[in-house]
Amino acid sequence: MKRGKEFTINVSPNYKIKLGTVDNKNPKSIYINLSAWGELIKEEEELNYDSIINKLRNKIKHNINTHIDKEDFHLGKYIVDLDMRSSGINKTKRSFMSCEITLFQKNSLPVNKPYIIDVAKGIVNNVINECLDKQPHFNFYKTKN
Repeated sequence: MKRGKEFTINVSPNYKIKLGTVDNKNPKSIYINLSAWGELIKEEEELNYDSIINKLRNKIKHNINTHIDKEDFHLGKYIVDLDMRSSGINKTKRSFMSCEITLFQKNSLPVNKPYIIDVAKGIVNNVINECLDKQPHFNFYKTKN
């Protein structure tokens, strides 16, 4: 029997966003998956894109740590997995970016409850507006072309 639940939430036109849990009957954690295609704003040969991606990951972690609701989630107990291949980044094509955020709940609320959906939308809005859209290296789009 399948116990997980996942659905799409619309927060931004430039990102695909999924919200889910592995076990909706006993939801100890929820995950938020953001994906998009990153296009270089301007190509610079001397830039270390591994370092830029690591800084972006740390910025997302700091943002979550600052905005997470301590009543609903364990502070400091979350996972941010930002995946973007630095080796294939160039000006002529977009590079796939995936960011999965796993949050561990205190109250074990099902992922399809309106309250959890609203909390997830707030977290996604903060990550997009303060981290992904404010960095100077990439513009993100929902599609590859």
